[in-house]
Amino acid sequence: MSDPLDDAETPTGPNASVQSGRALDAAPKWSEQLERRFGLTLQPDLVSWFDDEVWRTPGNGEFIVAVSPETLLKPIPDPVWPPLMPPNFLPLVGSHAGDWLCLRLADGENSSSEITYDLCHWYHGGGDWLPWGSSLAEALLFDQILPYLPASDQRHAIPSPMDSGRPSQPGANAWQDWMTRSLPDAIRPIAEEQRWRAGDTDWIDALIEAGVCNVAIACQLVIDALSNELTHRLKPADANRMGIAWNDIMRWGFDLRSLPNEVAQRLRDEGVAQADAMDPAQQDWQRIEDLCERAHALVPELAWAAELLGYCRLQRGDSAGAKVAFLNSLRCSVFTDQSVRLRTHWATSGSDGMAKFGAYWLCRENESSSASRDHASGENGENAFAVANAVPNSILISEYLDCLQNREGGSVRSRLTSFFLDRAEQNASIGETAEAVRCLYAAGWDLGTEPMTLYADLLGRLVDATQAAGWTSHENLARMHRDCFRKRYGI
Repeated sequence: MSDPLDDAETPTGPNASVQSGRALDAAPKWSEQLERRFGLTLQPDLVSWFDDEVWRTPGNGEFIVAVSPETLLKPIPDPVWPPLMPPNFLPLVGSHAGDWLCLRLADGENSSSEITYDLCHWYHGGGDWLPWGSSLAEALLFDQILPYLPASDQRHAIPSPMDSGRPSQPGANAWQDWMTRSLPDAIRPIAEEQRWRAGDTDWIDALIEAGVCNVAIACQLVIDALSNELTHRLKPADANRMGIAWNDIMRWGFDLRSLPNEVAQRLRDEGVAQADAMDPAQQDWQRIEDLCERAHALVPELAWAAELLGYCRLQRGDSAGAKVAFLNSLRCSVFTDQSVRLRTHWATSGSDGMAKFGAYWLCRENESSSASRDHASGENGENAFAVANAVPNSILISEYLDCLQNREGGSVRSRLTSFFLDRAEQNASIGETAEAVRCLYAAGWDLGTEPMTLYADLLGRLVDATQAAGWTSHENLARMHRDCFRKRYGI
């Protein structure tokens, strides 16, 4: 199959009419056509991006090729990749590694808050996603600063080669100029001067204080605070030679405080690692907790923030606070856990693994706790939220956890999908159309589902449900994803 970026080429569109001497207003502007196509209102930066045709030139970061408006206006745009790409995602800018910066629609009932979308980095390898900013300008700024942030060598679970054509001088690229103009006044000088190239880090705090790229920066800082020499040095071959399960190595490397003394001694005796590589002081757990608490408050549907917040609280003895955070994390899609980069995937692997990090700890703690599951099931957490990319609040955690543990056997994904589909039908039958939509999102994009052919029916149901709920922009994107899925897989 051809590279979807091949379809993101310069079109001959309405604004190109100037070449033949006709007025620019001879046809609707790109932004107007896109707003009608998808039923949404574009932010000023995206209006400028399309109408000023900034997308015609190549970028200067890892994300370098824009999807043309002509491509987005097609019934079946090639850059759309269902079903791993959630149906409320619209790809705008791609990397040659296969990742995309996508517009992500907010919950359909958020229109009153005027927060209708954000911009996310969508990882092609497993479908994970992470908000990079509230606008495309912010997302492109983060693309610029990422190589200069701590732990930048861990920006991918599997390293992706960066484009070598980054300009060395400010203003040397049309995207850079557009991004600078589109950013908030308070941080525009940072972009104008490209302060990230100077070697200091004051600009990081300035961006955080201005609320720009907050969650993406926090994730990178958490990765840095978790880093340690042991995880960098140990390889699966070392574990095999020593007869130690690699999953245990990952678990101890995640939190060096958990490394057994006898294992540490063996590692020293065999020359695999010295004491300084295993020193727990390398990790800053208070900083991790502070960063995750902030990220969780900003975007509560992100699993990694809630999961690590719960873990930090648990380790310092706040069992009640940990339980609240873990319960919140259960409502978050597994595609938001960043588990490989944050090294939490040991809890979802192995014989005692669970599909979600928070579930692993809730079940583990409940085995030695007098607190009943019924008490836990009524807990919505400190940040009750209703969003399209999370398990709806109408679902009791006790019921969800029963499905996740799947004591009846078979596929956990299939069991959860059936559970959410049933709930979607129940909500639709009593007129709770918005909740039915959220259940359908969870059916396909909480853990994912199987077999893949099921997504054809699921996307069709989502089109009908979003139409019934009056979520017009969601309906239009879902229809596009459904049609792209049918074309790509012949279903």
